Amino acid sequence: MSGTDLRIQKTYAALTRAFTDLLKVKSFEQLTVRELCDAAMVRTATFYNHFSDKYEFADFVIRDLLQRYHKDKERTKDLSGQEYYERLLDDAFTLLESNTDLIRSLASDSMLWSISEVIRNSIHDELLDHLTQDQRSGRDLAAQPELLTEFIIGALEQTVRWWFTDADPLPPEDLREQMSGSILRLIS
Repeated sequence: MSGTDLRIQKTYAALTRAFTDLLKVKSFEQLTVRELCDAAMVRTATFYNHFSDKYEFADFVIRDLLQRYHKDKERTKDLSGQEYYERLLDDAFTLLESNTDLIRSLASDSMLWSISEVIRNSIHDELLDHLTQDQRSGRDLAAQPELLTEFIIGALEQTVRWWFTDADPLPPEDLREQMSGSILRLIS
């Protein structure tokens, strides 16, 4: 969004703020584009110039969140081996914990699949590259990098889905510790 016209950036920011505020009081399914636009003080026509519907907008919000997360996590770029995987998992859980209300609001509705796809697409290639490099450098992996990538992402997706939709999930710190320990055993 940084290369976008300032007016568009302000519109997106107003819509995103209104979106997160509205999701605190009503479900995503109940939310209408008109309500979102009214709360953001943005014309409905302006919304539809940028997004086809509220689902596309929700995708945008999740993608923007992940894009900002990736910019903020440049510190993992130079890491390798165990240190990289620990930081990757720690950063992922920090992102989830700091956006719990937003994700839980979306996870309770039809957006769960979309959230999973956005998360998958954001970490797949990077994780596969690191696993492949580790295998080439002699690290003994539990499976081929391609399979291990799918396994790790699938485990994270399903666990996050369970954690956000279960009535009595593990405390975040327990989930982080158990998931990290399990995944790190696969690549150690």
